[in-house]
Amino acid sequence: MCDMRHAQPTWNQRFIDIFAGQGWQDIGTSYYRMNTGTVLPTHQDLYVKYIDLHGLHGQEHQIRRAIVFLEDWQPGHYAEYEDRAFVDWRAGAVVEWSYDAPHMAANLGPTPRYTLQITGHVHD
Repeated sequence: MCDMRHAQPTWNQRFIDIFAGQGWQDIGTSYYRMNTGTVLPTHQDLYVKYIDLHGLHGQEHQIRRAIVFLEDWQPGHYAEYEDRAFVDWRAGAVVEWSYDAPHMAANLGPTPRYTLQITGHVHD
């Protein structure tokens, strides 16, 4: 995991600019390598630190998350968002959801799975 506490790639700002252009605010990014055999069962994110940092208590519905797939899909790589399977993606594909959407991810293949997680919020 490489989050905002670590040095980000020089091209990271491009992603922030894209989502800011869609009205997202206080954007944070995390790069994630999911190794073989890793499974994140279906869950909903809590955003506790994000809510505290940006004063969003009672406004959680404004939080958005996106996953950018950094490489083309490979066998054994799997994602699910709101009970829909997501496979066979191309590098650059994006899946986005609001704060409480159930989702899961798994890597049962022979190669690592690389994604960029983007978190922000929008005003209604």
